Amino acid sequence: MGLTVSLNLFKSFLCRNGKKIVKEVPQVSQRMTRTMTDPSSGIVRMEREINRNGQDALAILEKFPDGKTKMTIKGGGDNDMWRTKTITREPGASVFGGDKITVEKDCTKYWCFRENINLTKEYNPQGVLEHKELSLSHSSGNGLRDYSHRAVQDKVYNEYLLSSGYKDMLTKPENNRYIKHSLDKNDNYYQFADKDSTAYTRAIQAKEQAAIDAAKKAEAEAIAAKEAAEKAAAELRAKQPRINISKALNKDINDLTVKEIKLADGTIERIFTDPDTGKVLAKTQDLGILHKEWIYGGKADMIYMKQVGDGKPYIIAKKGNYTQLDYVVKQPGYGSDKVRDVTQRVQYYNDGQNGLARYAGSGTTCSAKGYVTVYDKTAAQSRADFPALADSYPDYPKFRVWQDRIVYNSYFDAQPNSVLEAQKLLKELNADSKRNFINLSDLYSSYKV
Repeated sequence: MGLTVSLNLFKSFLCRNGKKIVKEVPQVSQRMTRTMTDPSSGIVRMEREINRNGQDALAILEKFPDGKTKMTIKGGGDNDMWRTKTITREPGASVFGGDKITVEKDCTKYWCFRENINLTKEYNPQGVLEHKELSLSHSSGNGLRDYSHRAVQDKVYNEYLLSSGYKDMLTKPENNRYIKHSLDKNDNYYQFADKDSTAYTRAIQAKEQAAIDAAKKAEAEAIAAKEAAEKAAAELRAKQPRINISKALNKDINDLTVKEIKLADGTIERIFTDPDTGKVLAKTQDLGILHKEWIYGGKADMIYMKQVGDGKPYIIAKKGNYTQLDYVVKQPGYGSDKVRDVTQRVQYYNDGQNGLARYAGSGTTCSAKGYVTVYDKTAAQSRADFPALADSYPDYPKFRVWQDRIVYNSYFDAQPNSVLEAQKLLKELNADSKRNFINLSDLYSSYKV
């Protein structure tokens, strides 16, 4: 925008003695406003020559894209003066539901004089100003005449509206009879029936209470949603195998097709099949607190688990010639513990002629402790020749292993080649059994030892 001052050239016609005399008024020089726009930054600069203190001066007004303005006055026999002004409008940010407008002014003069003004205005949705807050600080530069003010004004009556400026906020509050007004430590609240609050403080309290109520509601809804999700998950888990299908079969339980039937004795049986092949991969049975399940394929040919209530499960796995068990036995305790539960892990091998047993106790891997049977031709011939001594010449003399160390443990002398053969076979079976060991407790997802 700009202001253009122009004077009309006019003529005054005077008539004396019948003669026309034309008197011309000289044209006064005009002071124009120059407007310049920087297309790269969007800043608009306006300049105008003015009179300041009876001397020529230059006034510069700059408008920035963010709404900020800066005015500078140079010359006029005085030091330069700067004033910046920023107006920020926040739609719907007022506690009353309308717009919130903040006006910030910063004025500097004489290189040291400085005044900062911050005015906040809050409107209702109808656009009526309900509340104003002013913060003003003045610095003289030498610390001798510095001061600051803090003022608040609130609308009370519909018939008396607040002004949009700030200067009336610096007047004495007691002179205001129709609006609530506080300035620094003084106020006029005693003049009103409601002396303890304002529409603004009540709006703040209502907003805070609404936030508290919303938080409580959200918390209650979150708890209810969590409980519902936990209940649904528990109901779903109750219908699924307790052995971890992902670990046992490398399949997602949710990808399997399930069929539920009720047996004659009331047992609920669920059969889980591969949707692509129709092959049965798992089966569960529930009757009261008794739970059973079978897993087919994957880490073993078959895994069977039985559990009563929340008790510790009995698990058995069959894989080729290997049979592996996890179960709990009662053993005498020590001190105040009369009886304690001990988890046993046993791995058996049997191919019809040779066997090996490995025990883990309460650990997670089996230590070598077992036996192997080897056919002994000499013993068989001795039994044939001397039937009365058959008990002294069993078909399969036993050799035991403890931590991979083979010990011959028989009550008769076997042939040396039989001992060597047994030693070799025991080492081979022990190594093979380690490779085929399954951590059954890890497959049972809801039970950890």
